Amino acid sequence: MRILGLAVAVAALAAGVLGCSDKKTGADRFVGTWVYTGSIDPKCPGGAILPFDLTGDRAVITASDASHISVALGTLCTVDFDVDGTVATAKAKQSCMFDIPTLGPESVMITKWTLTISGDTITSNFLGAVAICAPAGTGTLTRQGDAGTTDDAGMTDDAGTTDDAGTTDDAGATD
Repeated sequence: MRILGLAVAVAALAAGVLGCSDKKTGADRFVGTWVYTGSIDPKCPGGAILPFDLTGDRAVITASDASHISVALGTLCTVDFDVDGTVATAKAKQSCMFDIPTLGPESVMITKWTLTISGDTITSNFLGAVAICAPAGTGTLTRQGDAGTTDDAGMTDDAGTTDDAGTTDDAGATD
């Protein structure tokens, strides 16, 4: 009887270990350095303004907790998203500065922006508003590296960014 009990305990332990996975979940799925492929169509009346290409632009995504990410698009903007499973949705009342052909630099209000992740690819769907235009774009982001996550204490992540305490990052900058 003892041997049977021991066998059941070993089998349960093995099932528990095999059931564990190091796969990322929630916001951690999105964390990393990404390169964008796609464009945004300004969608202005008359259609005289051509779409502008964002291919090759980099994005760094960090997570503040299991259900929130921040997407830093170089000097354009940093946008906060809520994460639910494999979909991240931009929070309300945010904007990005885009250099729109013939209009110049414009602050585009984000009306809807979703990111859907599958493995090392994110599909991006963007809708915005500026003046009399309604910019829209779709594209993909391809993972280039893992940027790490930000912990609750604000400690430095693997991307070498500065934490909230003002310590120096890997590049020698301070906040």
